[in-house]
Parts: sequence; structure tokens; C-alpha cells
Amino acid sequence: MQNLEIYNPQEYIKSGNTRSRCIQEILDIHGGFMSWEGVKNVLEIGCGIGDVTEPCFLPLLPRDFERYVCSDVSLGVLEAAKTRFHGLEHIEFLQLNIEVPIDNGLVSKFDRILSTFCFQYVKNQKQALANVFNALLPGGDCWIVMVTTGATFETLFLLAETSKWKNKLRNIHDILVFPYRNIPEPEKTAENLLKSIGFSDISVNLYDFSPKYETAKHFRGNLESFPNFFDLSTDDRNLLLDDQVDVGKDLNVIKEFYDPEKPVFHPISEILVIYAKKP
Repeated sequence: MQNLEIYNPQEYIKSGNTRSRCIQEILDIHGGFMSWEGVKNVLEIGCGIGDVTEPCFLPLLPRDFERYVCSDVSLGVLEAAKTRFHGLEHIEFLQLNIEVPIDNGLVSKFDRILSTFCFQYVKNQKQALANVFNALLPGGDCWIVMVTTGATFETLFLLAETSKWKNKLRNIHDILVFPYRNIPEPEKTAENLLKSIGFSDISVNLYDFSPKYETAKHFRGNLESFPNFFDLSTDDRNLLLDDQVDVGKDLNVIKEFYDPEKPVFHPISEILVIYAKKP
């Protein structure tokens, strides 16, 4: 997993409404079967600033839950989450890199593990999912949501193939891992991996989430909420954002510049939703 200390909480919050709205939609469609009764200990992997945690997950907790652990690899966003949840009881915070074997103190501790928009950056999916399995109590379950592809990221992948940006974005596939992006049957691939680790009651679904980018300014604002992945200078970063907006126009995903004669890039955002249980 790349160094996510480059996340700026103040920039990250700009796209918070989009993330929380997306997760709420997915919960409504793919999460209703999960019972929260008896769920005492929860771990969230990649909590960020808590902008999904607060509106989407905390209201679902039973009154007698014992602890909710917010974890993230980035200390910067974890500190922002601490500030957000200051004074709330039974909320804990943990710096955690899910790509390396977990500490023994986390083994068999949680009834439920949640993760949204984190596993798309994880190259070692097997180790990360094995960590989830090991951290769950017998009978515990996990609910993991990750992007497989999307217009905002595709702008970078497309620009990385141009002579202008090829060198400066040369390590794009190490940073924007997206392990299921070019796999014909991502659901089957994920299901087989989960089975090999030992999970049961597996459900894997692809979800087509199509955020509406009304204007170029709105589209650029969403792009700005992501970190400076490639450690560009301020000038280069602004040039890249300008070019990403131009690509967004070409992909026909910005309503302000919508061309009915051109196809719209599809899917604007495709998301893999995983549910699995530890026997």
C-alpha cells in the first residue's frame, strides 16, 4: 500500500458527501441482510476522516456494542477522525497497514469488519483478506467495498499513456492498484480468493454507481480531493488536473459539456461489494 500520509484531510473532506451517499445506496441494496443484533466489536479498515463511519455505520450499531475501532494507515486522517468523534464513547483509533500480517492482539477480536474504498489500493489482496479472516471471531463477518474502475481514475490511466505525462505517471499501476480493474469476471475472482482463505457464506456483487458531475468545477473539485499521488510540483499538479478535466469532457461524464452525439464513459464508477463470513 502506498504512503497515504499524502492525504490532506481538508481536501479529502470535499468528496465526503459522494462517498457517504454511495455507501448508503449500497447498504440499502446489498447490506439489508446483515443483522446488527449481537454485534459487540467492530473494526473499520481505512476509516479516513470518518465521513462514511458517522452517517452510515455508527447509526446501525446496537445500543450495547462494546467498541468500534477506526483504523487507517494514515496518521493524518486518523487524527482528523479522532477530532470528529471526540467525546463519543467506545470509539477507538488504530494505525493499521492491512497488507502486512496483523498483530496477535487483533486476532479473533471482532464480530464484524467493515471497509470502504480502501482495498482498491491494496496490491496484496490475499494477505489483506487473510488478515480480515484472522481478525474475525468465529461466526464473524466482513463487508468490503472497493472501486474496480471509474471515470475520475480512468482520466489518470489514459493520461499516463500520453507522451506528456508518461514519465511523471510512470508508477501509476503501483500507486493506483485497482486489482480487479482489468479482470473479466471480478466477482468470480474475488469469490475464489475468499474461498481459498477459508471464508463461507460468500456474496460478491458488482454495483454501478454513477455520480453526476454537473460542471467542470465540480469534476475538478472531486479530483482535488485525492492526494498528490505522484508527488508533483504545484504547477504540474494543476496542469494534470486541467488535463484530467479535459479527459472528463472527452469521456462525456460532465453534464455542463454533455454531447448527445458521443457515448458516455461507462461505468462512471463500478464498485465491488463483498460479504463473507468466518465459519
